[in-house]
Amino acid sequence: MATFGDAERNIQRLLAIGQSFVLSGVDYIIRKSGKPTCSKGEPKTDIYVLAESKDRALLVEIKISFKKENADFIENKTNSERAELLLGPNWKELIIEATRSVASSFENKKLIYKVKGGRTEEGSITLGWKYELLNKSGGELSGVVDLTRDQVIDVYAGTHLPEDKKNASVNGEMIVNSGIANYILMNDKVSTTQEVIDSLITIEDYVDANPTVYFACKALNYRTYHKKYDGNRPLSVYVDWNVRDGKLDPVLVYDNPLDTKGNEVAAKLIKSMEKIGVETTRDIDDDLVTKPSVILK
Repeated sequence: MATFGDAERNIQRLLAIGQSFVLSGVDYIIRKSGKPTCSKGEPKTDIYVLAESKDRALLVEIKISFKKENADFIENKTNSERAELLLGPNWKELIIEATRSVASSFENKKLIYKVKGGRTEEGSITLGWKYELLNKSGGELSGVVDLTRDQVIDVYAGTHLPEDKKNASVNGEMIVNSGIANYILMNDKVSTTQEVIDSLITIEDYVDANPTVYFACKALNYRTYHKKYDGNRPLSVYVDWNVRDGKLDPVLVYDNPLDTKGNEVAAKLIKSMEKIGVETTRDIDDDLVTKPSVILK
């Protein structure tokens, strides 16, 4: 099966300079084509095309957000900056409201894995949960984000991205608004330029057909056997690992989304484990945790 990168490169090849296509009954020739880039992160547009009608009377910009057909995520590396750009100035309230709507699921999660649980490996201790935006529900720690139609369009198009992401560079040339997508392509089984064009869906039409944006919270775990975790990721809900009466005391914190990150939580967990003389989950029994129900054994 082709990777996302392979599929994207195939689309770029089909939309190379000099290729022709018909859009809305008009014959066009591609004059500029490339992948928009910026100094940090990525714009919403994956493939930029500027085409000119064969009679040279019209120019059209096609700015494609490309997703494979089985893709479900909209934003999978959400930090506070991205959340504000995607969700607006009240992003914190939206995330807090969303995570508290599934608080009972968080409270019932196992946090210490003496044995393997699902995809969580033996020896793991949960630091907290990352925040992702999806186009469909993503499990028990998932729900609907309360957004207007315009906000959903902004999420897909990238209207509120920083200037360097909106005005991205294409083949070394800065092009105004090249990073703001106006089409979505979800068909990676195309073999001609015209097939690509015929498969495009405007952002507005896609949103009208898929008006709901979901959030999903995915665990960031400290793997005690390896003393590792998957980076300093911002957490929507985190576990405040303290020591109380000589026991590990996990408290879930909902009201500081994406400002507290993995490094801070891991450092506190490790310090708390040192205080009670444990190094891995093998050393942790019911009498060393204030809430033994968080242990999977």
